[in-house]
Amino acid sequence: MSPLAPERIAELKGLLSGNLIPFREEADLSVHCSFKIGGVCPILVEPESSEQILEALDFFSKLEIPWKILGGGTNLLISDHPDDLVVLRLGGIFKEYRDLGGGRFRIGAATNTTPVFRQISQKGYTGAEFLSTIPGWTGGAVIQNAGCYGGEFFDLIEEVEFLRDGKILKRKPEEISHGYRTTEFLQRKDSIILTTEIRLKPGDLNEIENSLKEKRDKRNSSQPQNKKSAGSMFKNPKIYENGAEIKAWQLIDRAGLRGKTVGGAQISPEHCNFIVNTGNAKASEVDSLVRIVREKVDKECRVRLDREVEYFGTVP
Repeated sequence: MSPLAPERIAELKGLLSGNLIPFREEADLSVHCSFKIGGVCPILVEPESSEQILEALDFFSKLEIPWKILGGGTNLLISDHPDDLVVLRLGGIFKEYRDLGGGRFRIGAATNTTPVFRQISQKGYTGAEFLSTIPGWTGGAVIQNAGCYGGEFFDLIEEVEFLRDGKILKRKPEEISHGYRTTEFLQRKDSIILTTEIRLKPGDLNEIENSLKEKRDKRNSSQPQNKKSAGSMFKNPKIYENGAEIKAWQLIDRAGLRGKTVGGAQISPEHCNFIVNTGNAKASEVDSLVRIVREKVDKECRVRLDREVEYFGTVP
């Protein structure tokens, strides 16, 4: 796609300013993702309420400007040239969570999962400890049905509040299509998660603290530390060998790709299901590695791996 016309950008800026909707110009998106990869978008809009989101979306529609929503950016590969759209990133009330009592919590989509779920667990409630090890924003965790160590976010959810087709909707988990690392929100890109309500059971604080530490230590020992990545690049294929599940990293390792490099992107020598940015990697280089992995694993292991990391904008 072509870059946005300067006239439309100028008109949008006027509408946003006139309605006091926060925004930034020429925003470097690489600083908003864990990969530290991505180009500059013309406008980054940061609405602080549902009303401001609806107003911004109305402006985008009237000006026929394409847009995408960006969250915590921890499971994302951002285009090298995101100059053909504007980006929406929630702020304000969406960065807060509320204790509703009785183990119920309403959590804003723009809250950081690691500190929020650690804090909630340390209040004496159990069941969400695993979420404290998953970086990113709560909205993204809903969209992906994030999980690890046998737990999935949708196991805890009582209600999701989201915006779709200009309306604010609330749905119970059984009313939302979801499965392993997927939900209907991955297909409906026009949906914007606003808040999520969960319910947890009370637990023993010492046991909860031990669970938090155990999961944190396990994650730290099994994943590349202090490396720029987007987490697991591929979904585990759900195949078994002699009764044991075969993970994506094992297939990549069997295909002889541990440490494989394209430009500044590398398949991690520590964990083959991670692609790391060793310096100034480009999205196109990461995508090249993704293609190499899928082709080689398909050829050597007869398994087609599906990406877990989402592409944002046009990649490559």
